[in-house]
Amino acid sequence: MTWREHRARLRRGSFRAVRSKNIDYIAGIDHIRAFASLLAVFHHSYWLIHRKWDPPGLTHDTWIVTDNPLWSLTIEVHIVVTMFFVLSGFLFSLVGAGREIRYLPFMRNRVLRVFPVYIAVLMFGMAVFPERVTWVGFISSATVLSNSIAALNLWPVSTTFWTVAIELQFYLIFPFLNTFLNREGAKPLLYLLAFAVVLRLVGFAIGNSVRDMNYWHLPGRIDAFLLGMLLARVHLRYKLADRTPWLIIPGLVALFGCTFTLNHIGGWPAQAWWKALWPTVEAIACVIFVPCYLSFSRVLPRLLSRLFAFLGSLSFSTYLCHFMVMQALYDHGILLDLHNALGWSAHADALANTMLVIIPASLFVSYLAFNGIEAPFMRLRGYYVPNKKPKAEAPSAATAPDPDPIVPPPGAGGPPVTGRSDAEVPGAERDRLAQAARKDEPNEW
Repeated sequence: MTWREHRARLRRGSFRAVRSKNIDYIAGIDHIRAFASLLAVFHHSYWLIHRKWDPPGLTHDTWIVTDNPLWSLTIEVHIVVTMFFVLSGFLFSLVGAGREIRYLPFMRNRVLRVFPVYIAVLMFGMAVFPERVTWVGFISSATVLSNSIAALNLWPVSTTFWTVAIELQFYLIFPFLNTFLNREGAKPLLYLLAFAVVLRLVGFAIGNSVRDMNYWHLPGRIDAFLLGMLLARVHLRYKLADRTPWLIIPGLVALFGCTFTLNHIGGWPAQAWWKALWPTVEAIACVIFVPCYLSFSRVLPRLLSRLFAFLGSLSFSTYLCHFMVMQALYDHGILLDLHNALGWSAHADALANTMLVIIPASLFVSYLAFNGIEAPFMRLRGYYVPNKKPKAEAPSAATAPDPDPIVPPPGAGGPPVTGRSDAEVPGAERDRLAQAARKDEPNEW
């Protein structure tokens, strides 16, 4: 074996070692994760740099409306967060279909998956901004409340922490939801979905911001988890990912149609009653897209699929670290000045810097974080559901083969005589001699 082959084998082994032990690997899921994380990087970077040369750019007060459905995704990019949550519900529900989730092993796996790199970034932010640290803020940020106003404000380090809090909140209730789904079908989840919609309508009536309630908190995000769980069961029944790759077309129509429609009816900043319904609409669009892409991912060239899967494996670190990397490069002017030097437009300058500087730098940092923190802890994960192939039950005494069968002598036909009889003997239960004669051990005559 050459050194190149040995290195390739080590890389494949290392990559596979961090995969879940509870479900078979689905490359298409990592593809979607890669697209979602990179779209988040693109959105934050492009509009930050674009604003520098063409102020005020994309702000709450100057939200840009586009006539290009494809470009609408880069504006209403928050749909990728919904996509992440749909994928979480989908994958966990695939694991738990027909099986009970063991709560403590499940939570142990979740802690090993999320907390190491998250806590590392949190501690880094506390070291950079020690004047902002409080005990209440630390406890909130280090648990499941980093999406609350009690959490530490470590911007730009903590910009994406709120999504981690919502994921953790879902983890706490998923084993129960999975049990309800297994035992009672979809009805409890649909009732919970309807309850969430009603709560958001009530929140619109009594609260200050239906937009913020939907965006930053679980009542506006639970739809994505629940519909992702239901999608998994539909997928298992109808094998959606095995259908024609051309399903990618309706999948893209659903995704871009959702962002394009939202962009034209008010966009992310809008404060209106219909915003209480929009999380469901957005989750449905993602639920349509996921199986459509999974069917398409099967026909991708192997090299391209492996590239997307690799980027998907870095997606959590990419999403978690990209904003502070971007802000550091922007604040210190470590960018290509194509606007002044070559007369490029704000659009072209922002696009070039995003693709050539910000995204590569974010991927480099996330690669280090993944291999230095995420992957070693992920290899410690174990099983939280019964094995896929249950062990065969030990044969009972009645069906177990006799370890020492009695063979009749040559010429003696018929079964061997063991001295046992099934005939009832009156008084045998009180006769010790009869009891001894009826023991299970053979008593060859």
